[in-house]
Amino acid sequence: MLRRLLCLALPAAIGLLAQSVPQLRRQADALKAKGDAAGALALTERAAAAEPRSAELQDEAGFLLAVLGRSAEAKTRFDRAIELDGRYAAAYFHLGVTYWLEKDPNRAIPLLQSAVRLAPDSADYRLKLALAFLEVSHPQESVDELKVATRLQPGNAEAWNTLGIALQQTGAVRDASAAYAKAVELASANLAARNSYGFMLVQLREPAQAMAQFNKVLELDPKNTAALINIGFTWLQKGEFQKAEQSFRAALRIDAGSAVAHYNLGLSLKQQDQLDEAKTEFLEAIRLDGDLPEAHYTLGMTVWQLGDPDETARQMQAAIAQRPEYGQAHYLLGSALKQKGDLPGALQALRSAARLLPEDPGPYNMIGQVLRIQGDAEGSKAAFAEGARIKAKKEAEQVQALRQKK
Repeated sequence: MLRRLLCLALPAAIGLLAQSVPQLRRQADALKAKGDAAGALALTERAAAAEPRSAELQDEAGFLLAVLGRSAEAKTRFDRAIELDGRYAAAYFHLGVTYWLEKDPNRAIPLLQSAVRLAPDSADYRLKLALAFLEVSHPQESVDELKVATRLQPGNAEAWNTLGIALQQTGAVRDASAAYAKAVELASANLAARNSYGFMLVQLREPAQAMAQFNKVLELDPKNTAALINIGFTWLQKGEFQKAEQSFRAALRIDAGSAVAHYNLGLSLKQQDQLDEAKTEFLEAIRLDGDLPEAHYTLGMTVWQLGDPDETARQMQAAIAQRPEYGQAHYLLGSALKQKGDLPGALQALRSAARLLPEDPGPYNMIGQVLRIQGDAEGSKAAFAEGARIKAKKEAEQVQALRQKK
């Protein structure tokens, strides 16, 4: 009799358990909405135990584990969800985002691509994939995803801003400007996007419109050093060096540790022939940020003007160490070594400059000078001839461009 009662009760218990899963999930969702990830996880685990073949519940448990900082356990759950349902896009997405947050874009990208392939109409999936592409310096792939994302979700300000960043990295300045403008239109308080929009306007030679954007940033945030630096940069482009200096000094009064502000202040001082003061600013910029090849290069130019070829050579070598394809640095290094009497070293640097600056006759002309000093008349003649050929070609192209403008 007892066995019969147990057999009758078992289906009823299973039915009650199955019926309780939706309720558990509703309760978990309510707790998650309140920010109680731990409570939501406990209920989700109960539901997942009742439905162990549910990819959705495994994915949800993984998501809550990730929120709680338990990423290793979270990844195990996402993997389990994918094993249960290889077409469950959310699990690929969440696993990809987990790797992305762990700064592992090479693992994140294939997973995010799978999520996009399975759910092509998800703007969020495409945005995260685009961000991962940017981290591995693939801006064009990022642009491709973001163009779809902004079409799917035209009101997504973050997607428009990220599209601006990606387009800027591809060199498409006008398109980047339009994307930033849309981001600012959708999120007027996004000061980073507004600063970027203004900077693109400077590149497009629209300084008045750029200044309006930077001043709007300062209106919203008077201590925004990025806007002050951008204003100074705009004055530099206009040749207003004293006004540029004032803007950079204003930025440094707010943030004395800004390497960019020190570097740009050095530029404005250099343009005013205050070479010793400029040198001080470049040195400070380098002290604050050791990865500034432009600062090494411009410091080298400054000390070259001050008559110090030894220091010029050291700064050019530092710039080249950070950016091996820095053609202008190779050129100035060759000039400094030539003046120091190191003709073999000068020739090596100048040949690198000629390779990296194929449209500049200067390196070939200096190669000709070095070879002539070394007694290589034939080589010197050939180098000067190549320099003359490049110069003539460049002048012909300029004439043609002027004719087309007419």
